[in-house]
Amino acid sequence: MSDTLEKGDIADRLLADEPALLSSLDFGPLVAQGSGAGPSLLIGDPSEISLMRSARNSFLDHRMAHLAKPGDVVLVRKRDPRFEIYLKDFRGLDGITFLEADTASADPVAKQAFTSEPLLKKLADVAKQHGGLTITSYLTTGTIWHLAQCIAARAGCVVHVNGPAPRISARVNDKLWFAQLVKAVIGTCAVPPTMSAFGPKAAAAQILHLSKHGEQVIVKVPDSAGSAGNIRLDRDTLATLTAAQVEALLMDRLHSTGWDDSYPILVGVWDSHVTCSPSVQLWIPLNGEGAPEAHGVFEQRVFGAAAAFVGATRSTLPEEVQDILVTQALQISHVLQRLGYYGRCSFDAVLCAGDPVSIHWIECNGRWSGVSIPLAILNSLDTEHVSEGMMIIQEKIPGGPIETAQAIRALRGLLYRGKPFEGGSILLSPPGNADASSANVLSFAGTQCEVALLGQKVLDALRGIALTHPVRQGS
Repeated sequence: MSDTLEKGDIADRLLADEPALLSSLDFGPLVAQGSGAGPSLLIGDPSEISLMRSARNSFLDHRMAHLAKPGDVVLVRKRDPRFEIYLKDFRGLDGITFLEADTASADPVAKQAFTSEPLLKKLADVAKQHGGLTITSYLTTGTIWHLAQCIAARAGCVVHVNGPAPRISARVNDKLWFAQLVKAVIGTCAVPPTMSAFGPKAAAAQILHLSKHGEQVIVKVPDSAGSAGNIRLDRDTLATLTAAQVEALLMDRLHSTGWDDSYPILVGVWDSHVTCSPSVQLWIPLNGEGAPEAHGVFEQRVFGAAAAFVGATRSTLPEEVQDILVTQALQISHVLQRLGYYGRCSFDAVLCAGDPVSIHWIECNGRWSGVSIPLAILNSLDTEHVSEGMMIIQEKIPGGPIETAQAIRALRGLLYRGKPFEGGSILLSPPGNADASSANVLSFAGTQCEVALLGQKVLDALRGIALTHPVRQGS
């Protein structure tokens, strides 16, 4: 049996178990999947990701503005006029309309867009004027599809959604579902030992069982992103606890993340001897419109016990290891394509020391990401001169808050301004918000060594601002 047929069999079995993977696109004749006529509406709000409620105080939704073209509309939770000027003056992004949601509302921005009469009218007017509209969002959910339906009904023209159907979008972003898919496609050794727990007592029992086979146990809220909802438990600590005490400890730590008692949760072995955390960036076309494409292997920079993402660089892994990563990622993505997935996607893995090195796939990011957005920015520049040296920084800056104008002044000659072959740095989002400041920057240069020096200069400059504006006690 050929590899293609085997992958087709896996997809067919999954579709037989869950036909809604393909049938959840019925939003009426005026809503279509893909990219269509008229301008784009870009929405970068990540707040629909589980445990990402803090996103309401973040400016990370501005990253999607870098993908805008003249005539496009960017909908953000809170506008930053100085950042909009930066995009025009430094990035040449002109003729873009920025709209602001209700900053006091906790609702996702897309939901506000169809429940707010003024916002809905503005979006429908744009669609009607241009004979169509395409919605491109950081995460494509049922809320996004319903927004498309509301705009289309008001404007009387077709609105496209440039992303996956709601059901497959939810599935690929579920770590438990993804682990089962990887095991079916690649094999049981392609993921770390992973279990589903459907209650607190079951979770505690599984934790104690797995602690006998590994140094650390990891518990994850399966539909959260990155390190949000990750609870790491040390074997030595667990050895001193009863099942009831493990259960109490786990519930306390999970609830502290904002978890809402939804099951199942993931219980697994935390890989030891990890040497690298690579990701493969992918584009998955509509089924029948071409094969999935790998757009590069990146190595994640992570920090702390929860392995929080703080940036990424192009991979320096041996070519043969990168080839295996890409091959396996494409095998998985071919199945996803047959299941109806369409759009940007990336798979995260860990490499564990050994002979041979073992590859464990741990997560699918069925959305745009902190790597794919900068990669798309870089690819939109003068591709003849774009350099291999690339670094993405996403790191909290103690102190602050930092205003956009301060960041631009501090970075002065480091910022990119229209000469890609000379390299530079690009502010991906405003550096400050109500709670903290962060460096969210794309830097690129001729070599990886050069870009590492440039990235350090950027961090030093932003940290220097924060040091001169310390947080006041009680603020």
